[in-house]
Amino acid sequence: MIFAATAAAGQVERVTDLQSLAANGDGKATVIMFASRSCPYCDRAEQRFLGPMAEDPDFEGVNIRKVMLDRDEVRDFDGETMRGNELGRAYGVRVVPTIMAFDAEGQPVGRPLVGIPNEQLYRSQIRVRIDAARNGSRDTPS
Repeated sequence: MIFAATAAAGQVERVTDLQSLAANGDGKATVIMFASRSCPYCDRAEQRFLGPMAEDPDFEGVNIRKVMLDRDEVRDFDGETMRGNELGRAYGVRVVPTIMAFDAEGQPVGRPLVGIPNEQLYRSQIRVRIDAARNGSRDTPS
């Protein structure tokens, strides 16, 4: 029992239906990490940063999810269904992990956070994107 709880800690829920996140009417902003199964940096971003943030009460008003670019079909905020890699390309994702923020209606806000440019500042860089999504800001500093 303890092992199962420990294994789940630090994990980010995978999403295959973005439209349902915006359509449920809860008014939550969404932060998506585009990731790949073969990406060790994605695992690091999830385990050290996004997973703990998803469990942090400070971020309970934000959907923190991941989209796997490998093979999953994903329904976008507008209802169109495509493979994860096609969705990533549609949002300009070329490198994983890429973190993007979306307002409550599913509109992208701010700049994507590509890779892990500085591990000491990574949490604050994610927080800037979360704040932009909560506020509906269209631009954020890098």
